[in-house]
Amino acid sequence: MEIREATSSDVPAMYAVDHMAAEEGSRRQHIRDWVDAGQAIVALIDSTVVGYSALEYTFFGCGFIAMLMVRKESRRKGVATALVTRLEELCKTEKLFTSTNESNKPMQALMKNMSYEPSGIVYNLDDGDPELFYVKRKKESR
Repeated sequence: MEIREATSSDVPAMYAVDHMAAEEGSRRQHIRDWVDAGQAIVALIDSTVVGYSALEYTFFGCGFIAMLMVRKESRRKGVATALVTRLEELCKTEKLFTSTNESNKPMQALMKNMSYEPSGIVYNLDDGDPELFYVKRKKESR
């Protein structure tokens, strides 16, 4: 598996990975913006994009994993873990946050397995499906 910064040539493949980007809309614009800003990374297996993620610094000045998406056929193969691990390495702040819907049990399990701590809940973003926030602090170097 290869993890690298996303380029404009990866954008169509990123759309294909993301079911929410099936049609032109805000998700496609977000993907283009993340790539243009150098905030997106992709995971490739056999030169095929199988996942992507985006790291922003708009959450109270802290690193924030704004998106983590893995192609359905490539899930449960370490792709999400590899993407998050790379974002942890790239993150320039002491704390790295992310969030997911309460209904997204696989993402919650990933956060637990990667030692992210629960950090709060926001209601009313998606009706009936609260947003759960997580944080991971960088380890102090000795």
